Amino acid sequence: MRTDSLTYYNDSVFVKVRSPSGIEEHMPRIIDITSGNLQDKPKRKFKYKKWILWALLALFLLGLLLASILLPILLSNKKGTTNSTTPYSITTSVKTTPVITTRVTTTVTTTIITTTVTTMITTLITCIYPNVITPLNTCVNVQIDSDNCGEVGNICPSNTSCSAGVCTNVPGIQLKNPIPIWSASTNGTADDQMYDVALPWSVTLYGTTTDHVVVTTDGVSSYTNTLIHVKYNTEVLCLGTCSTTYAETTLPSDAFSSATAFPFWDDLFIYANTSQGIYYQSEGTAPNRQLIFEYYMSHYLQATQYYHFQVTFFENAPGVVQFKYLDATDGGMTCTVGVQGTATGPFILYSYDQANAVQQNLVITLDTNLGTYTTSNG
Repeated sequence: MRTDSLTYYNDSVFVKVRSPSGIEEHMPRIIDITSGNLQDKPKRKFKYKKWILWALLALFLLGLLLASILLPILLSNKKGTTNSTTPYSITTSVKTTPVITTRVTTTVTTTIITTTVTTMITTLITCIYPNVITPLNTCVNVQIDSDNCGEVGNICPSNTSCSAGVCTNVPGIQLKNPIPIWSASTNGTADDQMYDVALPWSVTLYGTTTDHVVVTTDGVSSYTNTLIHVKYNTEVLCLGTCSTTYAETTLPSDAFSSATAFPFWDDLFIYANTSQGIYYQSEGTAPNRQLIFEYYMSHYLQATQYYHFQVTFFENAPGVVQFKYLDATDGGMTCTVGVQGTATGPFILYSYDQANAVQQNLVITLDTNLGTYTTSNG
């Protein structure tokens, strides 16, 4: 069959052929340029089908590629709702890029600052001269306080004391917080005066107990069941009926009918404008408190003779009294020292007008329950 027999109709190629019976027919043909042969149209249709198959395969591979990219993203988003932060990757026959999802957690710390405001309310106290207020809002007696002598903060040198607001070599009051019964710096000379003072707790001597004190400047200290009368000139403590007798005698003395303590029975005197006087103070806590009376004075008409001593009662030892001597110019040459229960006894006599019987730092402890005494150095 030859190409010059080609016929064109509507851009189609037809070949005119003659059948064995002699009939001519036009059949469509594809020209094979290389071989010069024409292929029939059915072969070309088969070739089209192969291209469609290749296209479908390409689309399938493209779908796999898209799936390999999108599936990790979808899975990672789904896993992001849990606490796991493990990355996911999928490997296929085609090369893909792993997708890693990182979870970031932010911690917020809140600090609460609490501010406490303390309000201090200070109540100022009133001090009556010679008591003066200190920066600590307390009162001090600038006439007798060795740490505030004359004025607050003026400290006397060691081995000196404060007398009438001046640091001197004369012994001063030893109590740390003395309560004045009679103070020469404030009250002047002691003579024929009486003051009523309530005691912080009761004291006992020879079975007589009292919780109140009445102080007189006549020189006698007396105790009843409710009262203590202190007479300065004779320096005795009476727990009952007392006497203004200043002339000492031996014990028992019929001048004192009730229980009486005689720390220094003599004719003594308190001089004005000095730190002399009688003071008291309670120390310690119940039931072991001590009630201390401190006496500081001179001999009558002899202002430079000093007699300074303390009388102590013990809450946990009723009936026991202690005398402690800080100074006694004449050594006890003109005094009586002891205790008695009544005008006729019982009594304990330590000394009567005995030279050198009373020395500095001497301590005498008298037990009216046993009727005995002991001595020591304070």
